[in-house]
Amino acid sequence: MSAAFDVAIVGAGPAGSSAALHLARGGARVVLIEKQRLPRPKVCGGGLVARARKHLPAGIELPIERVCRTVEIRHGDLRFAVTESEPVVELAMRADLDARLAEAAARASADLRDGCEVTGIDRRDDAVVLATSRGEVRARHVIAADGVHSPLARLAGWNDALQAIPAIEAEVHVAPDTLGDRAENAVFDFGDAPSGYAWTFPKRAHLSAGVLSTERGRGGLRAELDRYLARLGLDHHACDARGWLIPTRPRAGGFTRGGVMLVGDAAGLADPVTAEGISLALWSGRLAAESMLANTGDASRAYERALAREILPELRVARALAHVLYRRPRITRALFERAGQPLARAMAEVVAGRTSYRALVRSPSNWLRLALAQPSRAAAAT
Repeated sequence: MSAAFDVAIVGAGPAGSSAALHLARGGARVVLIEKQRLPRPKVCGGGLVARARKHLPAGIELPIERVCRTVEIRHGDLRFAVTESEPVVELAMRADLDARLAEAAARASADLRDGCEVTGIDRRDDAVVLATSRGEVRARHVIAADGVHSPLARLAGWNDALQAIPAIEAEVHVAPDTLGDRAENAVFDFGDAPSGYAWTFPKRAHLSAGVLSTERGRGGLRAELDRYLARLGLDHHACDARGWLIPTRPRAGGFTRGGVMLVGDAAGLADPVTAEGISLALWSGRLAAESMLANTGDASRAYERALAREILPELRVARALAHVLYRRPRITRALFERAGQPLARAMAEVVAGRTSYRALVRSPSNWLRLALAQPSRAAAAT
């Protein structure tokens, strides 16, 4: 019996909607299933780094609230700013961003079913059958894009728990006319959080301020966030704080099984250095879609090969860099004192998509620049 859809996608975040959009535009019959009604709340800093744009299909207008051309990297009393002519980070509310991407997929002919929960999975004949709260869905392939906890991955047989780190974010209500230079800058504060970093991102009428730790199971982040807000002079503003988990290592059990592909957080794909996941979600969603469109007979193997070629080597290098950055505080401080500005420039180049972690560590000129850098002074770097 033939499948009703070519692809069923579970989860309408950036990974799922990106895959649905590419597939629908490529002529595939797609159903996009989301457990909650859209737009639905989503805890996230909402930073869309410039490198994410290359993985979006053309013609998508996103609900951007602020555009940051300056990225400021801090380590204690050291401050290093990098300003670009093009946006480095664009800020959006995740509820609005996810809804816009899902709507774009629907306009491209994907069957969007929000408020629909997947409760089971089975193989029948030549199809994967999903049991949902709105009836059965049959498809030749299924994409699990339902986040770090991924109920669908568990239903499909992945029993390994993802390695994930905690983060907490507060939406700090600040009058737009009092934001000052905070309205233009994305700030990353290293050295102020336990084995992690803190951040402030500007939105239309508030600041997104948060703290993450690369120590799994680390508690006390709310107290760290309160201290960070106090250091910024924001502790007297009203705010709503919520926590979430960010995957730090790709899923050990592979990314395809029985006609199911894992993308985005469900696959454990996030940048180990910045913990940013939207660009990896869009990237993996695109790769899954392209693998299906070009390799209908062996799409799963094509997707695994694409990940092994494009994403996984980059994440291995990033994990090594993150280990030094977060687990070797004396070395990290010395690096910032010695070469803070080149390090800030390198981070901006990566998030802007002009280079990669692999290219950075392979370039002799980068190591020479680091060796010849003049020591930074806090007074000169502010």
